[in-house]
Amino acid sequence: MVTIQEVDFSSTNAAEQLRIACTGLGFCYVVNHGIPDDLLTQVYKEMQNFFSQPIEEKHKVLANKYMRGYTTMNEETLDPAVQTRGDTKEGYYICRHVPIDSDEMMLPLHGPNIFPDEATFPTFKRTMEKYHAAMCKLGFEMAKLFAEAAGEKGIFDGPGMFDKPMAALRLLHYAPEKSDVEKGVFGAGAHTDYGLITLLSTDTTGGLQILHEKNWVDVPPREDAFVMNIGDMAERFTNKKFKSTSHRVVNVSGEERYSVPFFFEPNFTCQVECFSSCVSEENPLRYPPTTSGLHVLDKYKQTYASFKAQ
Repeated sequence: MVTIQEVDFSSTNAAEQLRIACTGLGFCYVVNHGIPDDLLTQVYKEMQNFFSQPIEEKHKVLANKYMRGYTTMNEETLDPAVQTRGDTKEGYYICRHVPIDSDEMMLPLHGPNIFPDEATFPTFKRTMEKYHAAMCKLGFEMAKLFAEAAGEKGIFDGPGMFDKPMAALRLLHYAPEKSDVEKGVFGAGAHTDYGLITLLSTDTTGGLQILHEKNWVDVPPREDAFVMNIGDMAERFTNKKFKSTSHRVVNVSGEERYSVPFFFEPNFTCQVECFSSCVSEENPLRYPPTTSGLHVLDKYKQTYASFKAQ
């Protein structure tokens, strides 16, 4: 039986707990994270209301070229080698807002958020902006904990790292359609996450699975915890000492599912290169340097039908 590590964010031993998780499964439960239950409850209420609307209403806020807004059912294909059609989910992106008069507008994936009409959804924007801000604070603390766990405490504290992070909140609604693994139909195809850290809140409907020693293992939902995993960028920083684990969503219940992943990455222009403490004769350098933005941009182009056309 596979046991998923618990990381107590309030503990003085949290960095060591995270190190064990990241060198093992690459997934863990984060408890005592400080995000209020009532805020999460409101986020779910707002997203369930939005996704219940007619498709014509949702199409009013289709994702723009900055990847903010609504993404349609089956638009994303995370495992094109196996899937026969796109993921059976729809979503909504809310990122760090960049005003149109900002110098950051010249960067890909940077721009203004878009929100549904306040006359129809009076508290949607306010709720999501509040949650996004709270998760950015938590994300930065988790990034610092990640660095400490990797033996590089304080390396993310300087300018140019997380003062203008790429921080993406996704609202996800999975259709009640059952997955068919043999026919290549999945809630979300097998993939590793692109970036540094993912913090996932999910409802009580299961479906998330991680790949461990060639077997798919269920990750039971927990209302008292975020599911945290590290992505490909974290693997690059640590020269593969920490594991970016493949995962997927398989609907076996025939019920709809809601989840809220939060992806926290460094600034677009941040250099992503292996920590010196993670390079040795036994573990020689595996990755060339890149930047946070170029790394994420390449991943988007591989998985989004609408993004490929831009």
